[in-house]
Amino acid sequence: MRLKKIMLSFLVLSFIINNTNQTQAQNYADDVAQIIFDNCTSCHHNGGIAPFSLMTYTDASNYATSIQTEINNGSMPPWSPDDTYSQFTEHRSLSSAEISTINNWINSGTPQGNPANTPVTPVYNPNNWQLGTPDMSIRIPDYISKATFGDDDYVCFSIPTNWLTNETIQAVEVIPGNSSIVHHAFVYLDEQNTYGTDTTSHSCVGPINLPLIAGYAPGSPPAQFPNTANFKLGIDFPANSHIIFAMHYPEGSQGILDSTRINFHFYPQGTATNVREIFANPLLDNYTFTLQSNTIDSVEGWYPDANTPLADDLTLFGIFPHAHLLGKSFIVYAKNDFPPYDQIPLIHIPKWDFEWQGFYTFKYLQKIPTGYKLYGKAFYDNTTNNPSNPNNPPQDVFFGLNTTDEMFLIYFQYMDYVTGDELINVDSLLQLQTSTGTSPIAVNEGGLFLTSSPNPSNDLTVLHYYIKNTSETTLGVYDLQGKLVKQLISGKTTKGEHYVSWNGTNDVGAKVPAGIYISQLQVDGKIVTNKIIRN
Repeated sequence: MRLKKIMLSFLVLSFIINNTNQTQAQNYADDVAQIIFDNCTSCHHNGGIAPFSLMTYTDASNYATSIQTEINNGSMPPWSPDDTYSQFTEHRSLSSAEISTINNWINSGTPQGNPANTPVTPVYNPNNWQLGTPDMSIRIPDYISKATFGDDDYVCFSIPTNWLTNETIQAVEVIPGNSSIVHHAFVYLDEQNTYGTDTTSHSCVGPINLPLIAGYAPGSPPAQFPNTANFKLGIDFPANSHIIFAMHYPEGSQGILDSTRINFHFYPQGTATNVREIFANPLLDNYTFTLQSNTIDSVEGWYPDANTPLADDLTLFGIFPHAHLLGKSFIVYAKNDFPPYDQIPLIHIPKWDFEWQGFYTFKYLQKIPTGYKLYGKAFYDNTTNNPSNPNNPPQDVFFGLNTTDEMFLIYFQYMDYVTGDELINVDSLLQLQTSTGTSPIAVNEGGLFLTSSPNPSNDLTVLHYYIKNTSETTLGVYDLQGKLVKQLISGKTTKGEHYVSWNGTNDVGAKVPAGIYISQLQVDGKIVTNKIIRN
């Protein structure tokens, strides 16, 4: 009997020890860091849109209580769509296993583990450019919001690009100059310079007859299109086009400065063959609704309309539902009016969050067959139970431009259908692409990275380089005979990403002739080069 008790005690002790070891195994370096890097740091880094950084163990440990609260209530990372209804590429929600790992780590006292086991830390552009150095960057002039009490400020800027060649956009990123006051920004392409700047009416919402190329709302990611050998998507960009920024600054932003910009990443000249063009428009909209006070009401829209189905097959790439503060939920699908009366689910947002909205890219391209109609419905909570309700007591609310008004718009990125589109996994294609803005940066075996933009250039060329360790560094521009044209850097340089510009002059200040030049980065005997074309 005594032996049995000893054996039982041994088994219980072993169970406790094993479970203790399992709990202790959850540490930052081995288990938690990669989860945070993959899901949090794109916003939570120095200069990011989040209020604090989560780039290091110290950061994560200091904010452990906040992290635990936010992941357990589902607030972070922000992700609005219902994943059981439809699937998107930029899925950010944590799995139950990841949530459990973080909880175990925090409940165990946030052990660091072996720092040497920490995964490679992401590197983010110091300008907060998620896609890295662009081929072209256009920004609005410095603008101070004129929003007044009770009225938002809607302004439009027409900016010439002076870009001399026809291009195809492969990725585009709208970067708010002041994310605290940019309610949204829509960016259009004006090939013929038909739409001017309007900063005086304060009611300019942008053109209705020009192609939309990008949109920004709080939390929206940059847009990248697949670029593989067999499947390329993009947006045509004619030479000398103008860019139209339609900016919305809400009440309360008056007197605050903004300088929003858009960064373009083009297909290299000569490679944009067989690129299918994407279009973007609010195919579903409703401008005539009234939301009665103290009610939960709904608004719906059809495309082409409630009685007219599509005459041709359509392929959908992405979707962007848009509403304001009374929004409660969205559901969007395609349906037919003949047997089997089925539906094609597109997006369901069960809990609308005004602060996190934007384009969602479908994991698989969505075919909408001939005979179907697009349908969208949104619910709005105009009661005192809605903590975001701008009116107390609630008032009747109509479609309007101010944040205190409401909107029902559902933008789509779409194109003509090609047989087999619905079989294309966009998620896997985008994962094949290497982002130039986040790391691990694509460096060579010596831990070096060097590129330049715009390329070709007839003005300023910005060289972007990365070194793995603080080292003696030289960076120069050479002609094709190997002669040094311009010494840009010489001396000790700290590890990480750096930018330096070259204005096309040599070491004595004279302009160099048009042609091909080679930039060379040398660090501790290791060399990497990049070709620069001067027009």
